[in-house]
Amino acid sequence: MTRSGVALLLILLYAGVSTARWVRRAAAWPASSRQDEITAYESRFKLLRTALPARGTVGYLGHPEPTGPTPNDSNSAALLHFRRYLLAQYSLAPVLLIESTDHELIVGNFYPESLPPAPQGFRLVRDFGDGVLLFRRAPS
Repeated sequence: MTRSGVALLLILLYAGVSTARWVRRAAAWPASSRQDEITAYESRFKLLRTALPARGTVGYLGHPEPTGPTPNDSNSAALLHFRRYLLAQYSLAPVLLIESTDHELIVGNFYPESLPPAPQGFRLVRDFGDGVLLFRRAPS
């Protein structure tokens, strides 16, 4: 065998091994991938979207405003609260979420293990699971 034949054989062997390694990684990818936060929130709020008006403004409640480290601390509870609010807002657009109880409807975005009671003057319309709640102002 000549030098060029050996070189060609080595190149083909390298290409075959590289391709096999890539195929093995590609086959394992879906099982090992993690859903990004935006997609996870869109899935979480999918059913709630059907219960909201197509456009307009609704109230928003998350866990009470946390105390402790400043919002500049990357691990602070205040930053996490704000992040969850932005993800909910993005997921429910074009409906606008306002952190307030001054609206007819209120979206609750809570941790599933610590759901609060309905805010005063409101009744629970539906629990969508995973900490997503919808409240409506109770008739006076």
